Amino acid sequence: MASSYSNNLITITAFMILVSLTSVIKCDNNNIILEEGYTVTTLIDGDKLTVNPYAVVSLYGSSSDDLVILDSVKSTFYTVTVSGSQVSEINKLSGNDKGNAGYKDGDLGSAEFNKPKSFTVDKKNNIYIADKSNHVIRKISKSGVTTIAGGNIRKTGKADGPAQNASFSDDFELAFDLQRCALLISDHGNRLIRQIDLKAEDCADTSSGPGVLGSTIAWGIGVVVMCLIGFIVGFAVRPYVLPYTGRSTSGQRDMEAFPNQSGETSSDVLLRRQKRNC
Repeated sequence: MASSYSNNLITITAFMILVSLTSVIKCDNNNIILEEGYTVTTLIDGDKLTVNPYAVVSLYGSSSDDLVILDSVKSTFYTVTVSGSQVSEINKLSGNDKGNAGYKDGDLGSAEFNKPKSFTVDKKNNIYIADKSNHVIRKISKSGVTTIAGGNIRKTGKADGPAQNASFSDDFELAFDLQRCALLISDHGNRLIRQIDLKAEDCADTSSGPGVLGSTIAWGIGVVVMCLIGFIVGFAVRPYVLPYTGRSTSGQRDMEAFPNQSGETSSDVLLRRQKRNC
């Protein structure tokens, strides 16, 4: 009898637990609004490419879907070209892909970083790195790697002022602000939002126009086209202009032969002047 009572009690308890879980699930579903129409696709498989992508950004004005990925473990940056949903090319951009962390500026091939985890890109595709372990902010450009902030301090702090003398906490991230033409710094350790003003040229929208070289080429093409149009138009109206010019010449000769008030023609005057000169 006691055994039957225990079994019934277990059954009732299990039923109550199931009802409670069902209520919780229904309650949670009532707070979720699922919006359809989105698809998840894997673009980069780190296991296949032997990289550990920690962060990624897309380059501005790229026609081939170029991305920059950061392998924080190796302290190395890579450029990746994605065509559709397939990686067609991957190349080391900068850093020591052997996993050696350090602090070294200079050319792209020999520069070293210390396990950065945050970076951003400006409109000229310069890359700015929050090199937290080195307590500095660095820049990757076509000419190489440089330090733009914290280089004279290289220790934690929250000092503002000239960028080389500034200091940061052990935990900060970067974002590019086009409207301010600046880097925004989320300095988590100091509970601060900070700013570094960039150069105006770094915020120029290269994707909205052809640039200086493109403008020069466009002007050259325009001049050539206008010259060709002028040549074609001139050649087309020439048959109509020559007869008119001929009539004008004939009229001019008639005017020269017409006698003046003294009864002399222009030819008589010319002969008289030549005799004087002789």
